[in-house]
Amino acid sequence: MHALKPCLLAATIALAISAGSADAAKPQAQSKQSASLARNVVAPEAGIARRDGRYAADGAAIALYQPDFFVANRLSKSATDAQFKASAATAAYDYLVARRAELGLGERDVADLQQVHVRRQPGLTVVRYRQRIGGLPVFGSDIAVTVRDDGTILYVGNDSVRKLKPLAAGKAAMTADRAVGIARGYLGTQAQASNTERMALRDAQANTRDVWRVRANHWDVLVDASSGEVLRAQDMRQFARPVASGVGQVFKPDPLSSARATYGDAGYVDGNNADTPQLDSQLKKVVLRGIRFDATSGLYSLAGRYATCRNLEAPNDAACPSLPGKAFNFTRDNISFDAVNAYYNIDTYMRYVNVTLGVEAIPYQHPRGGVQFDPHAMSGQDNSYYSGGDLHFGQGGVDDAQDADVVIHELGHGLHDWLTDGHLSQVQGLSEGVGDYVAAGYSRDQPNQWTPADAPYFWVFNWDGHNPFWPGRVTNWNVGRVYPRDVASQEGHTAGQYWSSCNLVARDAIGGQRMDKAFFTGLSMTGSSTNQKDAAQAVIDAAAALGYTSAEVNAIGDAYNVSCTYGVTVPAA
Repeated sequence: MHALKPCLLAATIALAISAGSADAAKPQAQSKQSASLARNVVAPEAGIARRDGRYAADGAAIALYQPDFFVANRLSKSATDAQFKASAATAAYDYLVARRAELGLGERDVADLQQVHVRRQPGLTVVRYRQRIGGLPVFGSDIAVTVRDDGTILYVGNDSVRKLKPLAAGKAAMTADRAVGIARGYLGTQAQASNTERMALRDAQANTRDVWRVRANHWDVLVDASSGEVLRAQDMRQFARPVASGVGQVFKPDPLSSARATYGDAGYVDGNNADTPQLDSQLKKVVLRGIRFDATSGLYSLAGRYATCRNLEAPNDAACPSLPGKAFNFTRDNISFDAVNAYYNIDTYMRYVNVTLGVEAIPYQHPRGGVQFDPHAMSGQDNSYYSGGDLHFGQGGVDDAQDADVVIHELGHGLHDWLTDGHLSQVQGLSEGVGDYVAAGYSRDQPNQWTPADAPYFWVFNWDGHNPFWPGRVTNWNVGRVYPRDVASQEGHTAGQYWSSCNLVARDAIGGQRMDKAFFTGLSMTGSSTNQKDAAQAVIDAAAALGYTSAEVNAIGDAYNVSCTYGVTVPAA
């Protein structure tokens, strides 16, 4: 996770552009191999910002902040979630039929839309569609329409693929196995494909091609279903990074923050995972909820509803423990300490989002077993990444899984992916900012933390970074900077600091749980080309729709428009 070590967000995500991946935190240049294999990956259009949204060069809206469209419903406040979902789906489709021209869609385009997900929160519902042509889903297409409970269209994200031609005629399509073989040959890897899907692709010449989409490891490859040509290849990583209860010991959130110490103080150094009395003094006893007991072997393991420890890649060590008892009380010199630390923090934050906040966010890639994580991954490199529902933590410098900031940052990429149903955005470093925001918020909520009078209060990666290994990042990066001027010219991890900083100003103003709920709800309304201002408008719109007070909505507005310069429209509470 070095300053120049981006966190890898290798999410196997559904959209060409959204398919971002994200790393823990450390930026890092792509390998020469990755750069040479990447093919026909085009960045989202920047668009033209207007008061009511952002527009493409062809005049179609990319994001609409106040669509001014209302479909009356007769539901009472006591209606069921299923009734609200059905009503919202009707309203969303009525909107698309009536306003299709604003989105650059033709009548046939709307008729062929496929509703793929309906996400409900009290106060609003997000209805998500993708395009189809010739019976195939269109690669890169995503339209998300957010409907308030009263039938008002609140926000629209439009990543439609416009001016689609009919599918080009060709010879009979090859089998999925044949397409997998071509993709593997192109990548030069023996990795098994995790998923294949027939899709339609609008190519660079504006022709519509019948393709196989093959996901192999962290690569997303499109193979022409007739000719076998590899049309597109994208490395999805982006470098930065029966149930029982057990007990264990972890850092909360890291040994420097809980001790109010500085890296390099006596006893507060990595020392290649050596124990010191000072570091041992910062170990906190915790309950490990939901761990699994195997009656056949008689062993307990770190596997539950929200998190599961797994060996996913080299170094292929024995970091995931299985014990005859429920006590996982390791010190950091033990190979299994990192697994316990990661399990506790992932499980805790997933319960916070899904239970405390009431925002459903579960890996769609494997809904059973929650977040799969490898505490010792990347062949020991000093970086971490999210990919396809899984978290991978490196061991260079300070072991990444020993710092809750790294763990929660990578989990933040996953939450962004799951909330948008595979349409995560890295435009202007958005998902990197999401990761930094959730990591910093989680850290600030721990007991005996830094105060705003302390410089480390505004740091992310207090133990893993801000040391000889890499400089970490900050969450007051907005001070003295102007959006979009000072954001647009920066690489993703640097630019994302503006997004995290602005949202943390609002979090300090209205409280952690209130801001986090609005933040995640707003994020669920966005798509693969969403930029920071689009997302800010979605979050503040979500807060108003969720019934936040005028004081709370205005405080978010002050964070976005005074402490930062997004220039969002502040809705009435």
